[in-house]
Amino acid sequence: MDLEVNTWNNMEISWVNKKIKVKKSAIAGTGVFAVKRIPQGETIAVFGGYVVDMRILKKLHKKNPRAYKTITEIGYQVDDHLIFAPTSASQFSTVEYINHCCEPNCGFVDHITFTSMKDIEKGEEITMDYAICISSPLLELKCNCKSTSCRGLVGAKDWQLPHLQKKYKGYFQPYLAKKIKELNKK
Repeated sequence: MDLEVNTWNNMEISWVNKKIKVKKSAIAGTGVFAVKRIPQGETIAVFGGYVVDMRILKKLHKKNPRAYKTITEIGYQVDDHLIFAPTSASQFSTVEYINHCCEPNCGFVDHITFTSMKDIEKGEEITMDYAICISSPLLELKCNCKSTSCRGLVGAKDWQLPHLQKKYKGYFQPYLAKKIKELNKK
């Protein structure tokens, strides 16, 4: 199938389920919401972006603070020293507005595929617990989810908490699932 050049220029960096839209959120000002019911196990998005070495990212802090902020706020880890993210706001799609929540409804099934962990009703905010994809202090953040189980801070070691390991089994980034398996062998 031949695609015109304009088609390529208009393609988004991530694939996004048509059942989600960006709206105003009580968690962080902007969020992503279901516009139709989404059953458990349905793909919400397939993330696109660039793999950035966090050692290089640290150097970017002074050279290009705007890019640094974009990558650290929007990206997620795919390995101990690698983060996957758009590198500028012009590459954002709906999925870059998915907020953290300590009672999430979505998680990863591989490095880039994001799926619903439970049935999500129309109007419900699409959320993830960043504990499933961070282990670097560089990506820690204050939590604003206001859920009854709110941890107050999304920390680099949250993935080590046994109750979160149990709760999110099958939804961690693969590098964290491997770390959890190694940790639990001891």
